[in-house]
Amino acid sequence: MSKKTKTIIKGMIPIIGVAVVLIIMSLLANAPGLTGEIFAKMLGFMFTPVLLECSFAFLGIVALFWVNHIRLKAEGEEYVTLEIQDDSDESQQ
Repeated sequence: MSKKTKTIIKGMIPIIGVAVVLIIMSLLANAPGLTGEIFAKMLGFMFTPVLLECSFAFLGIVALFWVNHIRLKAEGEEYVTLEIQDDSDESQQ
């Protein structure tokens, strides 16, 4: 498997995770009893026009942090320093 394919798969994992959460919530909203009522009410709040953007923004931020966590776990938490050579002193002489 190429590096590009692995990167695409790693990027799609949070998207698929969010989709699975929404699918599970919609399936549980059809359950009988109190469970169905709770999840139906949650989905009703999530998909109201004003809260829809906020709920998807929250899920997007969760997905972003998830991708960043996966990246930090794979690459480590090392800081990268950039050395800048000052050429202005040499050009003035």
